[in-house]
Order: sequence, then structure tokens, then C-alpha cells
Amino acid sequence: MSAVGTVFRKELLDVLRDRRTLLFMLVIPTLSIPLMMWLTADLVTSFMEKMARKQVDVLVLNAEAAPDLVEELRQRSNPMGLALQLSRLLESRGLTEKDLSLVKGEDPRAFERLLTARGIDRDELMGEVRGLMGAQEFEPNVASLIGSAFPPNFRVVTELDKDLGDPRDPAQREAVLLQAVRTDRLGAAVLLPADARERLARGDTAELQVFYLDSSDRSTLAFKGLEGIFRSMGKRITAERLAERQLPPGLASPLKLKPTRLPGPGLLIKIMGQLLPYMILIFAFLGALYPAIDLGAGEKERGTLETLLVAPVSRLSLVLGKFLVVLLAALVSAVLATVSLGLSLQIGFLAELSLLSGGTFSFSFLEGAMALAMILPVSCIFSALLLALSIFAKSFKEGQSYAGPLQLVVIMPAFVSFLPGVELDWFMASMPVVNVSLALKEIFTGNLDQHWGHMGLIFLSTSVCAGLLLWAAAWWFRREQVLFRS
Repeated sequence: MSAVGTVFRKELLDVLRDRRTLLFMLVIPTLSIPLMMWLTADLVTSFMEKMARKQVDVLVLNAEAAPDLVEELRQRSNPMGLALQLSRLLESRGLTEKDLSLVKGEDPRAFERLLTARGIDRDELMGEVRGLMGAQEFEPNVASLIGSAFPPNFRVVTELDKDLGDPRDPAQREAVLLQAVRTDRLGAAVLLPADARERLARGDTAELQVFYLDSSDRSTLAFKGLEGIFRSMGKRITAERLAERQLPPGLASPLKLKPTRLPGPGLLIKIMGQLLPYMILIFAFLGALYPAIDLGAGEKERGTLETLLVAPVSRLSLVLGKFLVVLLAALVSAVLATVSLGLSLQIGFLAELSLLSGGTFSFSFLEGAMALAMILPVSCIFSALLLALSIFAKSFKEGQSYAGPLQLVVIMPAFVSFLPGVELDWFMASMPVVNVSLALKEIFTGNLDQHWGHMGLIFLSTSVCAGLLLWAAAWWFRREQVLFRS
């Protein structure tokens, strides 16, 4: 072991002198994850806000069939007037459209957490909103606030440029509307039935057909805006019908669901549970990649391998010393990637998203130790495999060409953590790399207590696989025709 330690220290010093290795082992795992997360979140938010602010034309066909509906659509899709006053009120209390959009459709208590974070009293805020809106029955929820204060910016039109064709003709309607959406002349179109007014007057249902292009973000956003507006209009019409017939408001909604999220991992924890295993495995592989190639093929190029072989150290000690350096680089890279991602969730926009999702990403000492126990043997697999390929390669460039296809072999099993419905069972626990990806996912989502047996099998099978690969690398290192192949 003293000989292994000597080789380990020597190789570690060589690795630490290599700037390229340090870059892939330390800098990239530490900085790339938070930068990638912040940049992605900021870009997505910026583009969504820009797209929401841009005015979109919405074509209404057969507008004469229900002019009252068309006029209400114009009013509800106008970001001026009462909507502007309400948006200014909310922004004066520190609530922007971006803040409200983060909690829309999430756990109902997310709105409460947002108000608490802003130091806002809910009852006081809703009193101000009702006073401004002049509606005592205003629904105190996020969807109502967003729909009233930040309506979709639509320009309702009833005619289309004649050069595109006639959308009133059923034979060419879809083709004309498709061309109009593709050329950004329209966001969406609404077709009113010819008897819409009569249907509504007699208490019947008027079916509105909305045309939009699913592959267009702009068109999809227009469709969602129309969907929200027509849903609000439907509630208003239902309330009027019940009042005319002197029926209780609850008649139209005898059952009401109240979503209540259980006090467990939230959506953010689920996302992190999918993302972290993938990132850990990828960075463990990348962390081991350059040290492994440098300690094998790199030494061949520099001509220092022959000097090392004539030293009074056994071939096994040389392999173990090099292997430990590569393993250390893999573990450092994986741990830094995990810590960096955890810290990035405590800062800026991601910290706010973490708060609104109902929990922060953290785990106990036992879960951290078990995660490390899963990462250690799979890092040994990567280190032994890459070191064996490096020993076989004649040059640094050839070693890189061998490692390139191997990355795909790692990426595909690591991606299993993103696949819905794939669960950790005894079969999955026996599949290399796949088992570690699923095990880390279960650990980070708080399900460790359900998989102790699977964890034991994963550690045992992965360790055996790593041991066999290390033995193969050592056996390969003893063969002169491999070390000095022409």
C-alpha cells in the first residue's frame, strides 16, 4: 500500500498541474450548473413575458351571430382601463405578473406563501381588489387576479386580408387560418355558431370552435388566453341564468374539489430528483475522463511511461495509484455538481421558485451518505473503464475518440431518471448505471426507507462490476503488447 500511495501522490500532483483536467474536474461542475439553471429560467421567463406583452390578432368568424359576446371578448382582452388599475394596485403591493404566474395552477397554499413572503395581508389585499373591481363575489384566487389584472393582449378582428383567402368558406377555412397563423397575421380564430344568440337566450349551450396551431408558442398562448376568457364568461352567464330563475348559485356546481397537497416533496423536489441523478452521473464520468486519458495515453505521448515502469513498483500498484487519482477526480466532480445545484436553489429566482413550491431541496445525513454509497461504485466503474481504454490508446487523441462513444453509453442509462413510470425494482436494481440513476432519484425524493433491499443489491452488484473492470485494467497493464502497441 505504501507503493500505491506513492504512485497516487505522484499522479495526483501531475493531474493538479494540468489546467485542462482541473477545468473539467472543478470549475465546470461548480459553475456550469447554477449558470445553466439561472440562464434557462431567466430566458424562459423573459421570452414568455415578451410574448405575453405583444398584441396578438384574434379573428372572430360570424361575429354578427353574438355581438354582445364579441364586445365582452374585446373588453376582457384589453390590458387598459380597469385591468390597468388593478395591475398597478398589485404591483404597488409587490405582486408582479411574473410572481403570480409562478403560483398559478400550483398548490393553493403557494399563493399564501407568496403573500407571506411579500408581507401582504390576504384579507386586506382582497378587500382592496373587490373595492376596485366593484364585485362583491370576486373570487379570491390567483387565476382571477391574473385574468383581471393581466388579461391577454388581443386585438379582436372580424375580417382577414383577402390575399389569404376566405376563412368563411368551410372548404378552405383551415388552410387559410393555418397560413395566417404561420405568417403571424393571427394568433387564433374563433368560430361562433350562426344561432349563438338564440341558444344563449333560451338557456342552451353555444359551442365555440377555436382554431390554433399547436406547434406555435404564440398561437398556443393565444388559445390559453381565449380559454380563460371564455371560462370566465361562462361563469358569468351561468350566474345570470341562476339569478333570473331565482335558483341558488350552488345549483350549477353541486360538487366542488378543493385540492390539498400532502406535506411531502413538492414539484420542485420531483424535478430535482429527476435532474440530479442525471447530472451526477454525467459529471462523475466527465470528471474521470481527462485524468484517465492523461494518466494512460498522455504518459505514452510524453514518454514518461517507460520511466515509470522501470521504477521498483509492481504493475498492480501503478494501476491502483492511477485508478485512485481518476476515482478522486470523478467523486470531486460529482459532489461539486450536487453541492453547486443545491446552493443555486437558495439564491435569486430559483430560491423564490423553491419557496413557492412548498419546500426546499435538502436531505438528511443518512440520505447523503447513502447517495455517496451509490455514487462511489459507479464512479469506480467509470474510472476503471476509462483507465483501461486510456492504457490501450496509443495517443491522447485516440483516447478521446474511444471515450466519445462511451459517453452515449452513460448518457442513455442516466436519462432513465426522467422517464415517467420507471420504478426501482429488483430487475432494475441489477442493471448497471440505470440502477444508480433510479436509486439516487428515490433518495432525493425521500423514498429511501422503501428501498433498503434494492440499495444493498445495487451497491453489491455495482461494486462487483467495478472490481471486475479494475481487475481487467490491471491485467491489461501487465501486457507489453498493449502498453507499447504500434
